[in-house]
Amino acid sequence: QHPNIVAIHEVGQHDGQHYFSMDYVEGKSLAELVREDPLPAAKAAALVKTIAEAIHYAHQRGTLHRDLKPSNVLMDASGQPRITDFGLAKRFGVPPLGGSGGRIPAEAGTPSELTQTGAVMGSPSYMSPEQAAAKHDLVGPTSDVYSIGAMLYHLLTGRAPFVGETPAATLRKAMDDEPVALRKLNPKIPPDLETICLKCLEKGTDRRYHSARELAEELARFLNHEPILARPASRVRKTWHWLQNHPWVVTGAGTLVCLALISVTFAIWQQSKA
Repeated sequence: QHPNIVAIHEVGQHDGQHYFSMDYVEGKSLAELVREDPLPAAKAAALVKTIAEAIHYAHQRGTLHRDLKPSNVLMDASGQPRITDFGLAKRFGVPPLGGSGGRIPAEAGTPSELTQTGAVMGSPSYMSPEQAAAKHDLVGPTSDVYSIGAMLYHLLTGRAPFVGETPAATLRKAMDDEPVALRKLNPKIPPDLETICLKCLEKGTDRRYHSARELAEELARFLNHEPILARPASRVRKTWHWLQNHPWVVTGAGTLVCLALISVTFAIWQQSKA
């Protein structure tokens, strides 16, 4: 029960049919809200801060959402976001209150049957790389942090961070590609907010915010015009990550260098013979 999570009131069966009852929220989803134009930076940051706080509450109680996206957040009559659709949610080990809220191994909790199929779960455009690769042992609170960052990206730019021609192509982009810098798509976005968003979208779980609460606190610093803790990724690290995901470039370059050295050596040898 949380004011920013759509509550489930009853679950049961009637005449052999399973049912559940939940709050009725009359209003648009975030996806509908941003359909025409991106949101102003402060409004987007405030909404995502509230969402991050609600998701941290769920994490503290041992629940991962695993399908966070703009269409799964409803705006109620008072203009507050309400998270819904926990259809892919998963139980996991509950971190201690006040702790870092970092990833807890799935084995520590009670995984749902959905996680035992080895299938990819979630919505491709907002799915973390570890979810896209079906690495269920790596999926944890930082995976939801990634999805929250993907929502922030959409609210600020009007598009998801990764969109391919097919779901499979989108998953491949999520695993291998870096998102387009937000300020290239919307120059009005403040640099600090872009940095916060891109930190959420880091490929490595250890380079993201360790918990949804950390993300909410960072957004609070931005909204209060205080210095944020995150720093933009360096060009060297971006290049290194790109090379890791495109090893054929390194192999090809190494082959060309070897061929060039062989050619030069052969030419020198030919000249020495003459």
